[in-house]
Amino acid sequence: MDDDDVEMFVKLSAGCDQAETNLAREVIAACLAADLGLPVPKPWLVEIPSEIIPVVADAQIADKLRRSSPIAFGSTRTSGFSAWATGQRLSDAMRPTASGVLLFDAVIQNPDRRADNPNCLISGNELRIIDHELAFMHKMVLLWTAPWVLGGMKDLETPGRHIFVQELKGTPIDFSSIKSQWNSLSDARLKEYEGSIPSEWATAHADVHAALKLIADARDNIDDCIKELGRILT
Repeated sequence: MDDDDVEMFVKLSAGCDQAETNLAREVIAACLAADLGLPVPKPWLVEIPSEIIPVVADAQIADKLRRSSPIAFGSTRTSGFSAWATGQRLSDAMRPTASGVLLFDAVIQNPDRRADNPNCLISGNELRIIDHELAFMHKMVLLWTAPWVLGGMKDLETPGRHIFVQELKGTPIDFSSIKSQWNSLSDARLKEYEGSIPSEWATAHADVHAALKLIADARDNIDDCIKELGRILT
């Protein structure tokens, strides 16, 4: 492999339930995680040249490429990492990152860091978080409660709902650093997230705005978000 080559996992719109909307959610979540100092693999927008489709040997993959947006979402492959396993424990060194990830997931309404599908990679004391296409779906939830409102994170109390809840429950957590990162998010920076969404994903426009509003509102109410998470972890 050349020095300029990058090995990555590529997610096509035709492979997602909500097509380009799911890809846009991946981009917004990756941008936010990076700005919060959370360990997300470097994201990419991947252009799929139409001329490669006829030479793809796998008929199912070729069909998916044909039905997909010409822009896909890419996530850099992290070598040396393995999937978070059942019974895995957090070391003391992992706890600050894990608490930041838990708050992040609670805010963006990510339901997909479960015991049966952790979407978390581990190597020694290092973590990597992946797959956020199901985040920011709060507008589809009847009687949705914001995460900064009492009871807004109640679903995290469900056994197996999030891999870090039981590991962090009852332990002292200093949220000062991650709170500072949230407070540092500017409206201008969130506008840059919006600008990173390609025009080919125009159907995701309304969902992108809903995601950015949720992030901004959580930032403005981050003390109450932390208070609600603290209630869950007590």
